[in-house]
Amino acid sequence: MTCIWVPKGRLNLILFETFLWFLIFLSLGLFFPLIVTVMKFIDNTFVVMKSFILIVGTVNYIIKVIVCRIYRDELQELGRSLNDFIRNSSPNDKFYLEKYVNKCWIFHGYMTCSYYLTTTVVLMGPLVLPEKFPSDAVYPFSVDHPVVATIVYAHQCIVGYQCSAGMTLDCQAALFLWYLCARFEILISEIENVSSLKDMGVIVRTHQEILRFADRVIRPIRLIVLTTVTMTKIGMISGGLVLISDEPITIKVQFTILVINVLINIYVCAWAADNLLTVSSKTISEKIFSTAATHPPIIRKLWLSVIDKR
Repeated sequence: MTCIWVPKGRLNLILFETFLWFLIFLSLGLFFPLIVTVMKFIDNTFVVMKSFILIVGTVNYIIKVIVCRIYRDELQELGRSLNDFIRNSSPNDKFYLEKYVNKCWIFHGYMTCSYYLTTTVVLMGPLVLPEKFPSDAVYPFSVDHPVVATIVYAHQCIVGYQCSAGMTLDCQAALFLWYLCARFEILISEIENVSSLKDMGVIVRTHQEILRFADRVIRPIRLIVLTTVTMTKIGMISGGLVLISDEPITIKVQFTILVINVLINIYVCAWAADNLLTVSSKTISEKIFSTAATHPPIIRKLWLSVIDKR
């Protein structure tokens, strides 16, 4: 639903591009009715806050999909680089890759499932609550006919899962950051084996390669994270207002789950970014300092030069 990975073939690319803009059109098909809802029920705090949260989720999805579209070539190249490295990895490389997989797969699996489960809970609202649709969107046509009502409900369900898919893009962004962490740890493990200028040259070239990868990956991730932080803060404020209102307990349960997941979502990329910052600066510098004493003077001076340039 996020259309990140492009299929091969000209015809498939055309269909893929058409599908991408069709998905954005579907999102806008709910976005504008929700805007009308906010304007029409401006005195109804609950309806306004509920609609505002859905608007935030829709905008979050649209912005992230457009970002991925703009940086499609870069993301494709990064994905190929990652896959090639994994395919050609040595036993030592696989050890550190598995280390990070074991470190974060449960959390990322939980977050991905929680996004879709939260949406499912909200979409099932009409089954237990006196409401016709999951949202209070106002349409410029009658929705009383059963066929029209079914289409509208299906449309809102699709957009709901689109919002969930937009949230899972944070896990994809974090994946690249965890990959960089693993690459730096692999590099750190190889510093101990440096015994000549040739070995050190290999280390420096690998380090520069990792930095180039980081430079390419940071551009789309920066925009994705900025969108996430902005939208989640707005969603948390809107959801919090619903929780302190006098709404039924069933509605508060829905929004409690929503607010908790939105709060934790900020941690998805923050955890990976914080770990990357530590490994790429403090850990690698400490490793160089601890091993430089065992190296010849000329290599020791070069290590100090490398640290100084960092």
